[in-house]
Amino acid sequence: MINLKIEFEQMIKELKSQDETEVYKLNVLTYENPVMLAGIDPANHHRQLYIDLGTEPWADDQEKALPKWRGMSVKIEYFEKVFLLKQHYFLVIRQEDEQSSEIFDVVLQNLADHLVAENEESLFSIVYRVLDRWRIFFQRGGFKRLSEEQQRGLFGELWFINEWLDKNPGQPPLIIEQWEGPTRGRIDFKGSRCGLEIKTVIDKLSKTIKISNENQLKLSEAVSSIFLYVCFLEQSRTHGLSLQELANQVRNKIAERSERIALLYCDLMTDLGFREEEYADTLYFVEKTEVYEAGEDFPRLLKEDLPKGISHVSYNIDLTHCSEFEKDQEAIYQMFRVEG
Repeated sequence: MINLKIEFEQMIKELKSQDETEVYKLNVLTYENPVMLAGIDPANHHRQLYIDLGTEPWADDQEKALPKWRGMSVKIEYFEKVFLLKQHYFLVIRQEDEQSSEIFDVVLQNLADHLVAENEESLFSIVYRVLDRWRIFFQRGGFKRLSEEQQRGLFGELWFINEWLDKNPGQPPLIIEQWEGPTRGRIDFKGSRCGLEIKTVIDKLSKTIKISNENQLKLSEAVSSIFLYVCFLEQSRTHGLSLQELANQVRNKIAERSERIALLYCDLMTDLGFREEEYADTLYFVEKTEVYEAGEDFPRLLKEDLPKGISHVSYNIDLTHCSEFEKDQEAIYQMFRVEG
C-alpha cells in the first residue's frame, strides 16, 4: 500500500543528507496502471505527484477543465526519459504553498488511492472526480472540528456500522453504500426496504430524542418504513471508546473485506471534515441500544400537521411513551443485509 506521507518524509531526509544538486528527486510509487512517481523539489521541499499518461497527452480542454485551487498547480508535461519511460507525458500535480504540506499529503494520498483501486473509469474521469471533490471540500471550509453534538451523532452512526459488521461477518461491507448521513441525506441509512435514523441520548435521566424537522420521519414510496436506532451514551475521560478509536476500528474492518469500500468510507469521513487525530480526548461508553419503528401511529410531526407558513420545525420525542413501537434489533441488521 502506498503511503505518500512516509515516502515524502524519507525523500526529504535523503535530500538533507546529500548535496542538493538534483533538479527534482523522484521515486517510483507504482509500476503500472498507471505508473506514478512521487517528487520533491530540493529548493523548497514542495511535494509533487507524477501520473503517467503514456505517449499521447490529454486534449487541451481536458487539461484546462481539471479542478484547481490556491496552493497547487496541475499541468501536463513532456519528458524525454523518466526512469525506463521514454517520450512520455505526465500529469504533474505540484504543491505551491509552503504552509500546506500536511493537507497536500492527504489530497495526493487520496488521489493515488483512487487511481490504484479503480480501473472501470478512464484516468481523466478519476482524476477529475477526486480533484473536484477536494475543491468542493475546501470551498466549504475544509477540515473543521465537529461540535460535541455532531461528534455524538457520528459516534452513533459508526457504532451501528461497527455492530452491523460484527453481525454480518461474511458480508461485503455494502452498508457503507447505504450510509447517507455524511452527504446530508434526509435519513442516515437508506436501504431498499427501509430507512434507519440514528439517535443518541447522553442524559442518564432522559429517554428523549430530537427530530430535526417535519420531514425526517416522513414515509414515502422510496422509504416505506423508518426505524430509529437509539444509542444511550455515557461520556467519560477514563472509560469507553473514543471517536478516533471507533472510526479506526470501522475502517480496519471494512478494509479487510473491500479496499474499494474502505476508500469510500474514508471519502465520506473526509466529507464530514473528520480527522481522526482530533477526537481522542473524549470517551463514550454505550450503555445500551434500542430500536423503534416510526410508523403511521408513532408520535411525530409531519408537514401536513403544521399550520400554513410554519416549517423547519424541530421537536423532541419522549421514548418512555413509545414502548409499543420498540422492535428486535436483530431484525434491523437483517434488513440492511445486502447479498453481494
